[in-house]
Parts: sequence; structure tokens; C-alpha cells
Amino acid sequence: MHRLVLTLMAGLIAAPALAQSREPIALRDMGSFHIGGRQIEVSGQPIREVLFTPGGVPAKIDPNGVYQVEQMYAQYFLVQNRKGKLPLLL
Repeated sequence: MHRLVLTLMAGLIAAPALAQSREPIALRDMGSFHIGGRQIEVSGQPIREVLFTPGGVPAKIDPNGVYQVEQMYAQYFLVQNRKGKLPLLL
């Protein structure tokens, strides 16, 4: 346990020095997209007035309309000079 704590502390001390010596990451592309989902329609709901801040001006909220639900938003970054064999997926 003592060895693990010392190893972690050494890594924390060395991390800022390693980060400063590296070059910035250069990207060749980046973007985002949505996957899947479906549209639903909400109708017949009353328009409400909502106060976002005490003493503020009320805003009218109309929940009726068509909404996209159950989709996933994905964002990607492609590095200029890939070093590994496999991509990193988080």
C-alpha cells in the first residue's frame, strides 16, 4: 500500500513537467452527429408562465410541438499524426 501511494505521488509530481514538454495536439478533423432517435408530438398541454429569477419578467413556455427523443449525440476529434494502431473510443 505504501509503495502504491508513493508511485501515485511521484506521478502527480511529474505530470505537470511532462505536460509542459509536449507539443499541442494537431487535429485534421472534428465534428459531431446524432444517432437514432424518433420524433414525438406533444399536444393539448397548456401554455405556462415561468419565473427564472425572483422578481424577473415571466416567460411563456409552450410545451406543445414536435420533439426528437431517444437519440445519442456523438462528438469526434481526429488527430493529425496518429501514433497508435487502434483509435481511442470513450
